[in-house]
Amino acid sequence: TDAQEGEFKYVVSLRLNLSHICGGTILNDRFVLTAAHCVCDGSKPNDPTSYSIQYGSVNISSDTQRSINVQSIKCESFNTLSFTYDVAVLELATAIPAGNNWEPVVLSQSFDSSDQHEGIVVGWGRLWQDGPIPTTLQKLTVRTLPSSFCGVLFDNDHHICLTASVGSVCNGDSGTSLVVDGVQVGISSFITSKCGSTSIMTPNVYAKVPTYYNWIIENSRL
Repeated sequence: TDAQEGEFKYVVSLRLNLSHICGGTILNDRFVLTAAHCVCDGSKPNDPTSYSIQYGSVNISSDTQRSINVQSIKCESFNTLSFTYDVAVLELATAIPAGNNWEPVVLSQSFDSSDQHEGIVVGWGRLWQDGPIPTTLQKLTVRTLPSSFCGVLFDNDHHICLTASVGSVCNGDSGTSLVVDGVQVGISSFITSKCGSTSIMTPNVYAKVPTYYNWIIENSRL
């Protein structure tokens, strides 16, 4: 479903040479949160000068309007085998100008994975397997899986599993947020089947924000 203008003011498009590759969320006017696999080769950051963010609208474009270059990337603990610590903080070259078209995200400091929760995920990822990248931000209502299910295949300390009745996240959604009760609890990390469908056995998997909360805060202080 198309998101409405002003609905998710903390979401940004992360671009490589002005082409959308991932999403992110605004921590403050100088720092953005995303997934490490979007911007790092293992725990080694890629060249930050190739990346920029586009903020302030649900619609993205391949030009430089509302665009700010990335100055540095932090992702020192990303493990590509276990896909733990799939979290990165981007420092922007200049501050996002003050205005009413953006706001910082609120990060979750605790999340009870033992229960199911309804949440919302967003992104500019492909609309279906090998499908087009939308120009308007998409939103999807999802349900998290209890840790008794998620922990069978993944690490409950680092991962949140979720399913949707229709649709799923896809390529290009990485780095965007899972929000439950108004706070960001997850960062889109990986999918376990083709885009477009999820099940208890093939969930979408998000990095668990509370586990990384202190690291995120430490690395996004001005």
